[in-house]
Amino acid sequence: MSINNRQQSGSTLLEVLVAVLVLSIGLLGVASLQLYGLRYNQSAYLRSQATILAYDIIDRMRSNTNAVTAGSYDNIDTNILPTDPACISAGCTTVQLADHDIREWGSYFTQVPPLVPDARGTVTRAGSRFTVTVQWNETTSTANASQQVSYNFEL
Repeated sequence: MSINNRQQSGSTLLEVLVAVLVLSIGLLGVASLQLYGLRYNQSAYLRSQATILAYDIIDRMRSNTNAVTAGSYDNIDTNILPTDPACISAGCTTVQLADHDIREWGSYFTQVPPLVPDARGTVTRAGSRFTVTVQWNETTSTANASQQVSYNFEL
């Protein structure tokens, strides 16, 4: 009984090609997962930075309740900022300190590079309730999506 070597030729090569094909598909899947992971990580980073910005002005308002009562923090928009008072070294009134706080908060949106690109912050008041909103455009490879975080609080 003799074994014909011609019947077996090329089968190992075919097995190797199938293994390379399966490995290639697996590696493409891993690369896709990595890409989505990076995209979602950037989104989470921007959301965290926006939350930090919102809490910054909330903490400033909590530390200056007299100016809050006087209405100094009502209807803030980071596109329209007050001039920075020159009283920081000599001591400020509560209203001047509020102007300084608003100016400092607005500088986070305009610094280079900004903490959150293409962002805008607002504070609105309805009675004793304040709403702090930070909006930004999140650019991905598929679309530009407008994102925001909003926090409501009372002092």
